[in-house]
Amino acid sequence: MLTTLENGLFALGQVLRAPVMALLWVGVFAVLFAAGAALVEFAARRRERQGFDLKRWLKQGAVLSSQGDRIERLPQPLRALLSDVQSAIKETSLDDGAFENLLLEREEHLRRSLNLPRALVKVGPSLGLLGTLIPMGTSLASLASGNLEAMAGQMVVAFTTTIIGLAIGTLAYVVTIVRQGWLNETVREQRYLAEQLARELETR
Repeated sequence: MLTTLENGLFALGQVLRAPVMALLWVGVFAVLFAAGAALVEFAARRRERQGFDLKRWLKQGAVLSSQGDRIERLPQPLRALLSDVQSAIKETSLDDGAFENLLLEREEHLRRSLNLPRALVKVGPSLGLLGTLIPMGTSLASLASGNLEAMAGQMVVAFTTTIIGLAIGTLAYVVTIVRQGWLNETVREQRYLAEQLARELETR
């Protein structure tokens, strides 16, 4: 009975081998996509924020009445928040907590952009570990049967998956840290802009 259970678990582990390898490839493409998106965001932030200062921008006049070039000088997340507020004023009312809800929705939208790299920080090394242990079982079986060549091949696969998994997690961690800093800055600016908008809405 025990032998049957052990053989069944070994077979199950081998069944998982192909999905784990496939998911490692998915992780590679996903972390490269996340890194590429971070580079695009870096270029956009550098272009939009060159010479931009929110406090100085706010001193130029009322926010709700902003038009044309003045709105275009805002970074995209702040411009999107202002656009949402102006649309809400035209369509509905921002009373009874609607304004705070709108601001929280914008923040949640920003935070969702970190879901992928955050997941890869933990999933990448986990897949690498699975990809290491599964071939090692086959390697030990080959060693027991005296097939050293097959054992060596399986060990190469095992160590390679470890490297790939750790590389995915490391790159994802760097992307997460960098984008988290940008997100914190944007959220702080959104809240500052929202305070000004709230004061203007109270006087309407």
